[in-house]
Amino acid sequence: MKPILLAAGVVALLLSPVAALADQCAYVTQKQAQTAAAYLPAGKAFVNFCEPCGDTLFPAKDSVAAASSVVSALPASTTGLDQDYWELQVNGVGVDLAYVYAKQPNGIFINLAKLAHCPTQGVWSAYDTKGRKIKLRKLPGLPR
Repeated sequence: MKPILLAAGVVALLLSPVAALADQCAYVTQKQAQTAAAYLPAGKAFVNFCEPCGDTLFPAKDSVAAASSVVSALPASTTGLDQDYWELQVNGVGVDLAYVYAKQPNGIFINLAKLAHCPTQGVWSAYDTKGRKIKLRKLPGLPR
């Protein structure tokens, strides 16, 4: 009886909303990864913030600069889908675009997943310099 309860618990955890939000935009298309990298070049300030994980105060003043942003291909998926997956690495660590906010020239922090057009759930689009949620009318274009 205990193995059945354990299996049921594992299935319930895997199907829970929190598990579904864990890796929203960690593995993306090559175009999405390249777009995100273009918004986060070396020297650009960014913030890691995960609302679905329980983060509540946006750390706008605690931003750090990207030493490097690298787009790398990942091995083919084992799901049976014939699709390539890509990852954005910031300072040598793979990131989920849904939980990284890039600081724009006007001081606003915009979510990389939104900039790369990767669908998310439970993630706000942008925060101002005081860490308050703001609505975006349109996404900024890439600097030339």
